[in-house]
Amino acid sequence: MPLEAFKTSDPLTLGVELELQLVSLSNLDLIDASPDMLNLLGRHPFPGNVVPEITESMIEISTGIHTDHGGLLAQLKQIRDALVTAGDLLNVGVCGGGTHPFQQWSERKIF
Repeated sequence: MPLEAFKTSDPLTLGVELELQLVSLSNLDLIDASPDMLNLLGRHPFPGNVVPEITESMIEISTGIHTDHGGLLAQLKQIRDALVTAGDLLNVGVCGGGTHPFQQWSERKIF
């Protein structure tokens, strides 16, 4: 199956996409909280896009397309604030993607 053609875009635009881990604030281990987090975030307009990632202990966020860093930074701050507010209600921390130091892959639930 051939790949879809790339969409054209204006030159010199910026956007951010991040895969984020969800951790329990009581033990800092990954927690299967993405269904609850997505439900909570879906109750109000979200300042970007948030979707599930491969496991229930991860989410993916993305910004819109920007032509200047000031607008991008402002949107990232709004996204951060929305994630922190939702995380506080769920007792869940949000941290950068990558390798979690002590999680067990076999214990993760696929979204």
